[in-house]
Amino acid sequence: MKEIEELTVGDVMTRGVITVNVDDPVKKAAEVMKKYEISALLVLQKGEGIGVLTERDIICKVVADSKDASKTPVSTVMSHPLITVSPESSVDNAARLMRDNSIRRLIVTQKNKIAGIITESDIVRVEPELHLLIREKARMEISDAYSETERENRKEE
Repeated sequence: MKEIEELTVGDVMTRGVITVNVDDPVKKAAEVMKKYEISALLVLQKGEGIGVLTERDIICKVVADSKDASKTPVSTVMSHPLITVSPESSVDNAARLMRDNSIRRLIVTQKNKIAGIITESDIVRVEPELHLLIREKARMEISDAYSETERENRKEE
C-alpha cells in the first residue's frame, strides 16, 4: 500500500497575489480589497514584497485612530516584516509558522520571487484539524489576558 504524501504549501496556495505599492494611500488599497473581495494585499516596494496590509490593519490603525485613509500611506499601517514560506514546505509547517507569529497568512516565495499566498482558510479547507494548531495560541493569549485583567481588578479592590 502506497503511503499518502504530505500536503505541501504549493498544493494549497493561491497563485496570483494582489499587490499594492508601499506609497499608495490606504483608501486605494481598501478599494482594491473590495474589488477583488479579499482581506489582505501584498505590499511592494520597487517590485519586492515588504509587508502585508490586512483589513485588521486598516480598522485598527486607520479607522480606530481617525486617520484620513486618502492621505495615510500603506507603509505606515502595513504589517511587517514579511513572513514567507516555500512551496515545498509542509502545510503543517505553514500552520506552525502562522501560529507562532500570530498571523493568518503567509507569502509563498520561490527563488526570491513571489509564488503565491497561503491563508489559514486554505489550510482549514484541506486539513480541518490544523485549525486547532493555528487557534491554540490565540486561545492561550485570550486566557492570559483575562487572567491579567482579573489580577489587576483584585489589586484595585
